[in-house]
Amino acid sequence: METLPKSRDFQPAAASNLSEKELIQGLREKADWAFRELISRWSDKLYRLSLRFVKRPEEAQEIVQEVLLKVVEKIDTFEGSSSLYTWLYRVTVNESLMRLRPDKGKKTVSWEEVLPKYESGIHLENFSDWSKLPDEKFVEKEFQQFVQESIELLPDDLKTAYLLKDVEQLPEEEVCKILELTKPAMKNRVHRARLFLRKRIEERYVH
Repeated sequence: METLPKSRDFQPAAASNLSEKELIQGLREKADWAFRELISRWSDKLYRLSLRFVKRPEEAQEIVQEVLLKVVEKIDTFEGSSSLYTWLYRVTVNESLMRLRPDKGKKTVSWEEVLPKYESGIHLENFSDWSKLPDEKFVEKEFQQFVQESIELLPDDLKTAYLLKDVEQLPEEEVCKILELTKPAMKNRVHRARLFLRKRIEERYVH
């Protein structure tokens, strides 16, 4: 079992006002208040992100604990080329995807199903008019469940980009740093994920 940083003076009110640089310095000094502040600032966000991947609350909690401990252990290797926030998200995404990889029975779609079909630069598929989709559909539980199930069918790289950009609504620059992608590559993945989801929704609800 991993051990937490040694106990030092805990100053919750002051810690909440610390800059990221000061927090990192506290983590490097193994200060208890710094670890508590790390948990306070990020555990809920990381839990929510991990849960979107693994779907099991207990496993998402385990992942968050592992991520926070790993970050504390490796804080001396953190060079500051990205923000602590970006690093935490990147480690959480990687840990979550690693938990999913042993799931050989997981159903995903092939790239051929996901990729939009183009010929000579022309998009070959015609999308239906979404105005035909009743507004109330977007708030129905069954519709939301269908969208969630459709997201689960996406390949991991498309799903990750889509969740970070459209669901977590992170800035594009942060998504690129977390996934270590160029902006065009990141936007391409998000675009393809959106096209796939749109196609699924149209096939089910738009006539």
